[in-house]
Amino acid sequence: MAATLAAVAVVLSSAGTAQATDGGGDRRRPLSAVNLPSGDRVLFYLGQDSSTLADFDTAVLDTDRGFPVPAGVTLYTNLVGAPMSGMFQPTNYGAGDNDFPATLNTYGGGIAVGLFLSDPSQTPLKALAGTADQATVARYRKWLDEFITYFDRTGRDVFLRIGYEFDGAWNAYDPELYKEAFRYIARRIDRLGARRIATVWQSAAWPRVEQAPYAPTAAGHWEQWYPGDEYVDWAGLSHFYGERFDRYQWACETPGNVAATPLAVQESLLNFARKHRKPVFVAESAPQGFDLGNLTAGCIFVDPATGGPRATVPVTAEQIWDTWYAPYFRFIERNRDIVRGVAYINTDWASQSMWNCQPGACANGYWGDSRIQANPLILRRFRAEIAKRLYVHGPDRVRGFEPPDFSGPGRTEGEYADLPQGGSTGIAVADPTASNDRTALVYANGASIAFDHVGRGPSIDLRYATVTGNVQLTVLVNGAARCTLRLPNQGSATAWATVTIPVPVPDDAAVTLRLDSGDVVWVDYITPGQRSRR
Repeated sequence: MAATLAAVAVVLSSAGTAQATDGGGDRRRPLSAVNLPSGDRVLFYLGQDSSTLADFDTAVLDTDRGFPVPAGVTLYTNLVGAPMSGMFQPTNYGAGDNDFPATLNTYGGGIAVGLFLSDPSQTPLKALAGTADQATVARYRKWLDEFITYFDRTGRDVFLRIGYEFDGAWNAYDPELYKEAFRYIARRIDRLGARRIATVWQSAAWPRVEQAPYAPTAAGHWEQWYPGDEYVDWAGLSHFYGERFDRYQWACETPGNVAATPLAVQESLLNFARKHRKPVFVAESAPQGFDLGNLTAGCIFVDPATGGPRATVPVTAEQIWDTWYAPYFRFIERNRDIVRGVAYINTDWASQSMWNCQPGACANGYWGDSRIQANPLILRRFRAEIAKRLYVHGPDRVRGFEPPDFSGPGRTEGEYADLPQGGSTGIAVADPTASNDRTALVYANGASIAFDHVGRGPSIDLRYATVTGNVQLTVLVNGAARCTLRLPNQGSATAWATVTIPVPVPDDAAVTLRLDSGDVVWVDYITPGQRSRR
């Protein structure tokens, strides 16, 4: 099987590589880009969710003070559905918590942000490109300005992966809309003066046979998706399969479904980046299909007979290292002229519902466990690799970060509030009938929403909506319970009502609303007066 796959891929990969090198390019011209590390070195980032990063901090960094600290971290958010999820309060869609404030207060250094823009109607792309209706364009562009301002105020180096894996068929982006949206985002970054936000144009580098426009081996593929040199700071790619992809990860795949070796597609993208003198960020990388804790390996594709994972085979840590890690680090060093950043995904995929693969429920294929701390040999060798001078590491000290608030004068918007009990108890959601086009949804008894730095006032006005009866809130000011509030069922998530809470508020107070019964309430905003700190 391995020999057959390789033979098929070699023929097809030649065309893919030739396409990228057509037109040449002055390789003597030095690279120049936002957040480019000096001295031909490579940024080492780690991701890709707050839960994973917190575990790594506890299991590795806290126990081995000499372990190289990542130069930055990777997290994800969106301008779809519930826009800017995880940026103001934690959220979890089945792939670990995304909690930007918590992670930024644990790790110093930069942040690579995966910005999800996929929607069946292409609404975010159309809005940012300016082809949607006027109200939709205005709403999404306002969100984008808040998004850019938020990351600018972190004071960190930011790598913005706009519509990451743009050519993955699973995202279903339209190339022309994607390019126009990318260009608009890049222009707004410049217009708002966010000088430390670099745009990243990241390919899925998916080597399986796909129809146009999602086939990276097709002639003109990169040009079809490329927004232009003036808008792209970095090129990017995903790297889950390497030189020996067909030994375990793709061993069950039909040769006719392999368009090219993964390495051929990756090198094609690198050559395109060389031609355009764009540094490359390996923005997603992990040994998919390997379980470092259980020491097993399996084909990543679903078994059609069961709709679940195929049988795994036992492997040694040495075999895992030789099959994936050693070639991975060789790939980085061999291409150090253009690869200037890498992000490793240190995740127990099987523990997360989005990636867990069971019979009949395996939508995203088999992933395994890529946590380096799950195996002592892998951890030791990985440490030795990233300790090399080639890699840029992060600071030991962390500068505190508090999310900015974009509430209007006299209001404190629910979507910027904290949800202290975690992402399972609330989320900011898009709602065009609410002020500022978003609201906070709080659900599950015991959940709470907390407003910091509330301005002085004799009482609190709460704008809310409910769809259940017996909604009861406890109102706390600076941690002390001050009153209990019962909210009538409004019958709709957009039937807004305002109630005055007879509780005085001192200046710069913390106001918390705890849901004691009734299951769900939408909080639009509170109005105790102008916030004392902007």
